[in-house]
Amino acid sequence: MSGDDDRVDGRSLRFQHRRPELLAAAVEYVLDRGIADLSLRPMARELGVTHGTVLRHFGTKEALVTEVVNTIREDLLDDLVRSAGTRAPGSPRDAMWSAWRRLSQPSERRQFVLLFELVAIHARDPDRFGSLAPMLVTDFLGPIEASLRGYGLPTREARKVATGFLGQVRGLQLDLVVTGDQRRVDAAMKNYIESVTS
Repeated sequence: MSGDDDRVDGRSLRFQHRRPELLAAAVEYVLDRGIADLSLRPMARELGVTHGTVLRHFGTKEALVTEVVNTIREDLLDDLVRSAGTRAPGSPRDAMWSAWRRLSQPSERRQFVLLFELVAIHARDPDRFGSLAPMLVTDFLGPIEASLRGYGLPTREARKVATGFLGQVRGLQLDLVVTGDQRRVDAAMKNYIESVTS
């Protein structure tokens, strides 16, 4: 006779083939509520599953957060890679401005708020989520550089401009979160882009 640990949770079994759907729901939950006070039991209740189901699929809260952030990071990265691979007519100035307009949409703000939260946690406890926070820099530089090189910028110049642009995106997104002043922030980004592409 098998023990209690060998029994299968019916809800867990129901979600076994729907793990992507459960992860997508967890992503939305975390984007709405953040990770600082994240508790798995209330999340499980809202997602309509048991606490045990969440643990079976993700293991720990840290593992869940890691998977959620990786999902968001990969979606953003896929968008950047597609953009880098399909260079639109125009100039580096046009490409950076277009990227900024996409990234500064209100619908993108939740992702940046979550990423800021992750960076703040990393600053105080670098081991908690491993390499997640550093990857938010290292993974994004490559596609931005590739896009800029596609417009004819030399490799060294593309790296400098990509690093500056990524820093501007993060800093101005933080400004938007705090002030909501889209017009002023857009003007600052436009000024930066013109200064590095003139």
